[in-house]
Amino acid sequence: MSVAEQEKGPSLYDERLARIRKVINLEPVDTIPVIYMGTAFSAQYTGRTMAQYCNDPDVSFQANLETMERLGVDGWNLLGAGLIAPILSLMWMSHIAVPGRELPENSLWQVQEAEVMKVEEYDTILEMGWQAYVGSYLPRVLDMADLATNGQYLQENMGRILQTLREKGLPFVCNGATYPPFEPLCGARSMPEFFADLYRRPEKVREVMDLILPDVIGQGLSFAGMTDAPGLWIGGWRSASALVSPKIWDAMVWPYLEAIVNAMWDKGLVSVLHLDQNWTRDLARFRELPPKSCLFNLDGFTDARRFKEILGDRFALMGDVPASLFAAGTPEDIHVYVRDLVRDVGPTGLMLCPGCDAPINTKPENMEAFVAAGREFGRGV
Repeated sequence: MSVAEQEKGPSLYDERLARIRKVINLEPVDTIPVIYMGTAFSAQYTGRTMAQYCNDPDVSFQANLETMERLGVDGWNLLGAGLIAPILSLMWMSHIAVPGRELPENSLWQVQEAEVMKVEEYDTILEMGWQAYVGSYLPRVLDMADLATNGQYLQENMGRILQTLREKGLPFVCNGATYPPFEPLCGARSMPEFFADLYRRPEKVREVMDLILPDVIGQGLSFAGMTDAPGLWIGGWRSASALVSPKIWDAMVWPYLEAIVNAMWDKGLVSVLHLDQNWTRDLARFRELPPKSCLFNLDGFTDARRFKEILGDRFALMGDVPASLFAAGTPEDIHVYVRDLVRDVGPTGLMLCPGCDAPINTKPENMEAFVAAGREFGRGV
């Protein structure tokens, strides 16, 4: 920062980023941050087709930027830049059908659930190692030209993107992503087959997960210091408490999630736990993690009041206005939900954000009501 900039005081970007950090650290703030996450919504809100949004990384970034500026939010949950198919295929280990290719131009992308990885390939992973296996696996579910294009785009444009966000006063909370081994294995095997594996061959699955763990930790740590975002997105969707038994969760989910969070925390990264589905049953286990090492990003299924009761003295929450309200509710429904959330879960340790991701069929007036309610109930706290 130049001398002239220092004399002017902190920029809007710095003020907002500092406020986000205060929320994570359970410190009082003058206003509750309103954070945007609405990947597919940005296209329809700004008049782009989904085909344009999914297949042109400049279009997607510009649509997200215009949406955030028009709404007047305080920041972005996770940087949205790049091609949808390779980004999601790397997470899900599944083929992603996209509009403008396999799908009509204004439809939503779709994960193609299939048993791509066969059961004997657990041994292949143990023989090859995870990274080598992924390299051999991806051509089955992904156009490798798209992967190369996406990598080149990010390499050539990330500096410009980050500078634009700074100039617009729009920090983001997460600077990269990783996930417990449960998730990519479930996507590659398919949910029915993988859940059967958890009972039929648990020792083999654990052996493979133990092999994968250092690689997914390394993936997360590779983002450390790349930006000034405080957190790392750590996804959990099929590993939710509501989907597996306590015995399976204790053996196949928790040890790996705990190891990832602790590894990130040791390097100064907050784990932004993007917990889809219902994790209420096991909230108390998270008390075993270091205080303020996590930010819980809930999606409306996990009981936010129970979160506050069990974990509110140790961790902050980002969320959790449900997708169903954005799509099927009214502005008044949104208004009431945000009011009650601030009353019951905030004001300290709360950022307002759509649960998971505002859906493609979000009513524009509902998204605008979300931001307005955040301003009304989040100021002067």
